[in-house]
Formats: sequence, C-alpha cells, structure tokens
Amino acid sequence: MDSAVALHLLLKEGHNVTAYHIKTVPDTLYLTKQIKHKVCCSPSDTFDAKKIAKHFNVEFKIVHLEKDFSNTVIKYFVKEYKNGRTPNPCFFCNDWIKFGVLFEKMLNDGMDYVASGHYARIINGKLYKAVSPDKDQSYFLASIKKEKLSKILLPNGIYTKEEIRKIAKSLNIHVHDKKESQDLCFIPDNDIFSFLEENKVTMRKGLIIDSHGNVLGTHKGIQNYTIGQRKIGVATGKKLYVKYKDPEKNLLIVASKEELYNTKFIVEHVNFLQNVSEHFEGYVKVRKKFKEVYCKVSIKNGKLYVNTEEPIFAITPGQIAVFYDNDNAVIAAGVIKEEGWNA
Repeated sequence: MDSAVALHLLLKEGHNVTAYHIKTVPDTLYLTKQIKHKVCCSPSDTFDAKKIAKHFNVEFKIVHLEKDFSNTVIKYFVKEYKNGRTPNPCFFCNDWIKFGVLFEKMLNDGMDYVASGHYARIINGKLYKAVSPDKDQSYFLASIKKEKLSKILLPNGIYTKEEIRKIAKSLNIHVHDKKESQDLCFIPDNDIFSFLEENKVTMRKGLIIDSHGNVLGTHKGIQNYTIGQRKIGVATGKKLYVKYKDPEKNLLIVASKEELYNTKFIVEHVNFLQNVSEHFEGYVKVRKKFKEVYCKVSIKNGKLYVNTEEPIFAITPGQIAVFYDNDNAVIAAGVIKEEGWNA
C-alpha cells in the first residue's frame, strides 16, 4: 500500500516510473511454512504488486535476489545468533539489498532515481525523520550510504499513515486496507528457533547466574533470550532480567531491573551520514520504539564512545544505535558492540 501510493505521487509529479518487485526467498518457503502474520516478499505480495502496476499502467519488473539475500542478510542473522547477539536484519537489508543490489541494478537499467514507500525524508543530501513520528522509518534507513541519498526519493515522508491510506482508498487501490508486515520474510511462521536449528545453530543448555555469581538454574540455550527479557524460566521470588549473555562460557547472567540501566556504550561498524568532528553531540535511539536520549560522542579508532544524559534500559549488543541532530536529521548509525566502555 505504501509503495502503491508512492508510485501515484511520483506519477503525479510527472516522473516516468518503472515498478520493481524483489523476491528475497523462494516462493516454495511459503508452501512449507504456516504464515502467522503478514510478511513482505510473499507470493501474495507479488500478485498485489503486479495488480498495482497494471492499475497505474507502468512497466513491472520482478528481480530475483534470493541468492544475494541468503548470502548477506540470512548469513548475518544466523552468525549473530551463533555469537549470542541480537541481530537487526531489516536495517542491513536496506543497505545490502533494497538500496544495495537492487539500487545498483535499477541505476544500471537507466533509472535516474530509486524511490520507495518508506516514511522518511531526504532534503539537501541529508536523511530526516518523517513528518509522522509514529511511522518514521529513518531508524531502519540509516544504514544507507551517504553518497546514495541524492539518488533516492521518498515521497511518503511528508504524510501520515492515515493520509496515505486515504489516498490509496480514493484511488481505489485494492490494498488500501492491507495489514502491515510484521514478521521476517524468511521466517514467515515466526518460529525463529526452529529456523536457527535448521541452520545448525546449536542450542546448548547452560547455567543461569546472577550478577554476584550465584547459580539460579539452567537455561535452554542463550539464543532463546534477549537482553532485558523478564521471563527466564526460573522462580527466584524477585524480578530478574537478562543482563548479559556469555557465548564462550554459555552463561546467562541476570540481574535486577536497576542493574540493566547504563549511560555508556560503544558502537562499531559506523555509517556516517553527516560530516562530524571527533567529538559531537546529538540524540541517540538504541531501539526503534525507544525514545531518543541526548548524548555526547567521541570517535576513537572508528568506534563511537557514547555517553548519554540519562540511563538507557537494556542496551543490547547487535542492535542498532542511530544518532540525530537537533533538526531530526540522521548524523550516523552503527552496531552496538557492548555497554560500558570496557573494550
């Protein structure tokens, strides 16, 4: 639905548009797995995309990127779980696939710009939040390389989701009330742990200990837990949360909620979308639904050493930190290496 309205808005502006639809996993996957929620790139999405292209009378191309997707996004996803970290595949899919392999193919096909239905804005070579804060997707687009922004159009960024739905309904687009994608396209049944077992990620039982080293019980494999998770399967008489996962010793360390707050963390694999000095200030978001927190950042050996004004709960290695300036433009983004400055 978002892509359909983006297509309409581009045509309205006078652009000559070709519609591209990517396939990230084989259609046979959806025949062997039960689809519990709406997912992107499914056979039904392909049907809808063809219908939308026909509705607007534009050329339609299907691009098969199953091998590229498997060699990048899925490989990364499995590797992160093996290392006891929590991955963010959608963040990297935008960089490697949508605005990576597909981006290059479209430009090689002779396209002047690559457009999408994402909710964000690009102004004077900078990536900004969308007008609608509740649907803003700049967090996931912050992986895109700075030099590509001048070739990207995001027409939906100045609208709210409700406004986009109203436009779709007024145009009699059949997907105007279609549900949003919720699960990962390569795990349509949302059974992450069966997927990991199929990809030879071994779940080994191990000890659950508290922050003082006391043994509390046994975990079912550290891949089954996320930093900040409340349910750990052990009754202790007090509320404990997952604080740290040690893949080498196969330990799950839990602690009180208060012990999961921190003001310092390190970010690696940084993508800069603005030029900055070795010290800069801004606002950082460490999860899509977390609020931004004011911070001061120092750059050392390519890593960001972040000090926030207020403590953040459950800073998670493997998740993404995105930094914004006062104007809601993205400064930089990267992968959280660890909390604290002990590296």
